Amino acid sequence: MNRLMRYGFQSVVGLGYRAYGLDVLGRYRWLKTTLTWSPRQREEWRLQRLGDILEYSWKQVPFYREFWGDHGVTFRRPRHIDEIQEYPILRKEIFRANSERIRPKNLDGIRFMNKATGGSTSVPVHYLLDLDQWTFMEAFHIWGWSQAGYEYGDPVGVIAGGSLVPESKTLKSRLRGLAQRRLFLYGVAMDSELAREHHGRLVRYGAEFLYGYPSVLYLFAKFLNQHGLQLPRLRAVVTTAEMMLPHYREGIQKWLGCPVFDDFGSNDGGVESYECDRHDGFHYNDLQSVLEVDRSDKQAAEGKLVITNLWNRSSPFIRYENGDLVALGSKPCPCGAPFPLISSVQGRTADILTFANGRSLSGPALTLIFGDMKIDGWQIVQTGPASLEVRICNSGDLLPEYREKILRVLNFHLHGDVQVRIRMVDQLELTKGGKWKPVLSQCSVANSSEMEPCSVEAVGFSLKSGSPAK
Repeated sequence: MNRLMRYGFQSVVGLGYRAYGLDVLGRYRWLKTTLTWSPRQREEWRLQRLGDILEYSWKQVPFYREFWGDHGVTFRRPRHIDEIQEYPILRKEIFRANSERIRPKNLDGIRFMNKATGGSTSVPVHYLLDLDQWTFMEAFHIWGWSQAGYEYGDPVGVIAGGSLVPESKTLKSRLRGLAQRRLFLYGVAMDSELAREHHGRLVRYGAEFLYGYPSVLYLFAKFLNQHGLQLPRLRAVVTTAEMMLPHYREGIQKWLGCPVFDDFGSNDGGVESYECDRHDGFHYNDLQSVLEVDRSDKQAAEGKLVITNLWNRSSPFIRYENGDLVALGSKPCPCGAPFPLISSVQGRTADILTFANGRSLSGPALTLIFGDMKIDGWQIVQTGPASLEVRICNSGDLLPEYREKILRVLNFHLHGDVQVRIRMVDQLELTKGGKWKPVLSQCSVANSSEMEPCSVEAVGFSLKSGSPAK
């Protein structure tokens, strides 16, 4: 797309966003002006914003007034950012148990959307997301992608789980795909046939960027290499939702012939972060959230991520512990960007499940099945070369519509060649180390020479809660 066409496209899309009160491109232009702020100006802005959200939560959210009071905290405007540490940490299980109460008295005056995580800790979390917060997230998203050479309007192919089955695509999602020039393809499963199909559509679309889960894109690139296929216009790959294991990055770069830029984030809480061309950590938007690390082991580099969002008023996240293990960078990035770094992320692990029919299932995409379900926990377990078990832990029976959705999605992506069973359990299975895995294989090697053995590959798993594929 030449510069004149891109400007015209951005103008049309900008008008469309503004018609809905979502000035994404305007917010992005403002965000770019902040790149020239002095450190003092930046800190003063954050401090003002932090005081505003704390005061708002104290006055408008009875839960926080009670929760803070129980910990001996009375609101006063902070004089330094570090004073946020005087407030108690809000554990994810506490937020989940009180999500209805963590809503302001003036909610009717706020434009928001209902959101839910996919449940990367087995338990989905339901929350509200301000449209102002969403707009700011989208603006920073454009900045993050610009590190890979992207300009708004460049054609992007998305191989992720945003659309689990064809009929689930809403008009809203189709319009968003047009507005962002994104071609959405299935990223729940991958095999040789699907890789060839995706390749044809991406070539016809003229995709210059590819977005998706590292494990799925690794398999996709591997299949293309086996078939001698290339994506001639591809300039970069952006990955999300899983830890970028070294062999994933190496394989994708080698077989697709372009650099890989990883990202990390959590919509519950509100943080996004992106690699720059140095690939030495993730830049996060400190004008969106204040990040801390809670370490039980003071000598450890990594600890539990604690997020205080400066924008979201419909479900304020104040010192919210989201479950991710991270380390924060202590020095500015040599690239010169003012956004600080998350220096490392330790994600959860999930098994990549490959069945006798050649299909592989992606851990991150599978969590999307459960995002809107009000259940206590879930786990997907491969029990054989052609068998799968969905284990549900819940205080009551599983709703018929939940059961129907689980079977419909899994049978669609497994082509009906795999037996899928849903089983209610009292508790979910843990690994020998006492860890919970969302996607687990218990499959032993098949004796029959006519069937391929189960392929299990552990991957780092750190879902962008609620929205793994933008």
